Amino acid sequence: MEIAAPLPSVRLPNPATGALACLVLAAVAWLAWLALTPPRVPVPGVEVAAAGWKTRMAGHLQALHEPRPIATATNARARDYLLAQLREMGLKPDVQRTTVRRSVVYFFGGRHNTIGVVRNVVVRIPGSAKDAARRPALLLTSHYDSGASTLDAVRGAGPVAALLETARALRASPPANDVLLLFADGDAVGGLGAKGFAEQHPLARRVALTLKFDDGDGPLRLFSASGADGAALSGWQRAAPDLRGTSLLAEMARMMPNAPQAGPLATLNAPLLLFTGGTGADAPALAHLGDAMLRLARAYGTMPLAHGMHAASSYFALPLAGPVAHAPAVTWALVLAACAALALAWRRIQREDGTTEALQGLFGVAFLLVITRIGTWTWREEMMEAGVAGAAGPPLLLLAVTLCLFVAGLVLLRRSVGASAATLGALFWPALALPLVAVVLPGAAWLLAWPLALALLAVLALESSWGRRQDRWMRTALLLAGSAPALILIPPALRDTWLMLAPQRMYMVPMLMVLPLLGFAGLMLMVRAGPAAAGALALAGAAFCLALPPAVGAPAQSAFAGTRLEQLVYFKDMNTWRAYWLLPPQPLDDWSRPLFGQLKEPAVYMEVFGWHSPRQWFAIAPRDDAIAFPECFVLLDRVGKVRLGRFTVRSKNRAPHIELWMSGAKALRSRLDGVTLTDSEGPWRLSLYGMEDRLLRFEIESAADEIFAITVQERMPGLPRHLLPARPAGAELLPEYAGATHSTDILRFY
Repeated sequence: MEIAAPLPSVRLPNPATGALACLVLAAVAWLAWLALTPPRVPVPGVEVAAAGWKTRMAGHLQALHEPRPIATATNARARDYLLAQLREMGLKPDVQRTTVRRSVVYFFGGRHNTIGVVRNVVVRIPGSAKDAARRPALLLTSHYDSGASTLDAVRGAGPVAALLETARALRASPPANDVLLLFADGDAVGGLGAKGFAEQHPLARRVALTLKFDDGDGPLRLFSASGADGAALSGWQRAAPDLRGTSLLAEMARMMPNAPQAGPLATLNAPLLLFTGGTGADAPALAHLGDAMLRLARAYGTMPLAHGMHAASSYFALPLAGPVAHAPAVTWALVLAACAALALAWRRIQREDGTTEALQGLFGVAFLLVITRIGTWTWREEMMEAGVAGAAGPPLLLLAVTLCLFVAGLVLLRRSVGASAATLGALFWPALALPLVAVVLPGAAWLLAWPLALALLAVLALESSWGRRQDRWMRTALLLAGSAPALILIPPALRDTWLMLAPQRMYMVPMLMVLPLLGFAGLMLMVRAGPAAAGALALAGAAFCLALPPAVGAPAQSAFAGTRLEQLVYFKDMNTWRAYWLLPPQPLDDWSRPLFGQLKEPAVYMEVFGWHSPRQWFAIAPRDDAIAFPECFVLLDRVGKVRLGRFTVRSKNRAPHIELWMSGAKALRSRLDGVTLTDSEGPWRLSLYGMEDRLLRFEIESAADEIFAITVQERMPGLPRHLLPARPAGAELLPEYAGATHSTDILRFY
């Protein structure tokens, strides 16, 4: 009698755990989608939605449309307009006129001093509380000056106009606390106005929280938070959750040239929240700016304020929850939890799979990371060229290919050493970097801390005896739960970093950010269908990279972008007793080409500017004797133990900006009107603003065996219009503030 072989047992999946896995997958996918969805902009409040608000805003923008550099006539007109508007509201604005000095020491030892006479507009809106005068106050601030270009003027007018309308609304319905308004001057030359207020104005001592609004690209957002803890950020979370922002971007902003900064107001004993974006002439963006500013002012104007700076909090946005913030202690708790989970998971995998496999997984992933880094470094010159050209396509393509190849390497490593060892190796290196990131970039550590802690806890649970007994659906559900922070937090962080740095042609930073984050793809290897899941994740990541904006938008130019008249310079030189037209390298049009005669291309004008001067368009221009040369006199040139030079400078043109620099030697010491400027050896440069026709007395010392020259250059906005050719019929008129006039002299000490 033939006995049939017993049928193999079939373990059917538990329907309940299968449903749980599907539910977790749907929830994680939904939350990840919400995380990438822009926040909904709320309907503006009654004050902002009113027709009168829009009409007044249009009037403010029209009044502030001209460039407003410090100490210029247009700057004075803008200040008079602000004073008139504030007095019309029944407020009593004060003009703080003060001299401010700022000193910058460069890494090569040089020192650049900036001295300017600023005129800040300061006004107090009394609070409604009986003890408002004794309470700490809220400060709202923006700057009313601008750079020399039309683009700077237009971008900077939005926050100033919105601050005027916020003052009107707060005057009609004041909050409990006093609200101080600062329209700062001299922001474009190093934040001189804010420095003058922080160091010299008596109301500065009352400030317990500062809300600063600056112009910037993109939607309105929280750009940085200096000295703000959870309590200081709570008003932003409640009143304006639509203004997204992360402490990661605040850390990345340090790499950006000319990025908005908290500036000298951060030296006050008070937290500072810096908001940027939402500027320009776009009506919805301006309405959002005005509405958000008013919501924030009322929220912080009614909450209790207290002096004091705090350790920087980590803040970011979560789907459904909106902006969240936590203290640095939470970040370090996550760091410790991740390290402990890593150690326990390593011990379990070492005991189950063996030390050799565990080490092979660890160093196998290290090899993949090194190869990935070498690959991206190999293409660094191409990426730099793409940055110069403004082409974002090649970096995005390289990023997508790198992601796919790295995940393919993880799948191959899984076949060799096993799923557990490969997964732990993928998570080990980000965990190793986490404590360093928490120390060096505390505002960015949350992006690694939350995903790593949850991912490693999930790995620890899967490698436990309980986890090994679960069916594949329960293990998949646990894996998805551990992956949720990475899938929810990392994609929007990478997108926001790219959108902030790509306009600056800084492609390598977000690309290098991806390297430690690639390790989270190893989580997919823990399930039976790990290779397929990892491949799907790689393709999704590549699609996400390629979906980022491929073209970097250039900022809007002025109406004279074709001729770049804002860069045209009328240069009057005392040494050659001539005047010149100068223009940076760019294509010439039919109007500007006759200015430069027979010159075929930009060149170095060695006769006037020396061998080391930049290439530029140049031509001799008619000399306008109405523009005076700097009035400079050498009073003393004496050689003893040191060479001592004394000289005076006065501007007959009452130039708003005078630039001085030393060549041929390094300054040992220098003084202006008897006040020490520098007292250590190094290159010397000085920028002066608002000196008018004041007589300035200088002393400079150098080594006795050195000779040196002092260049004095007066810089004034505008061009001598009567020397320019007529504009073609139908062309835009030349604004009075287009271009610049420079008048230069050189004093020699030998």
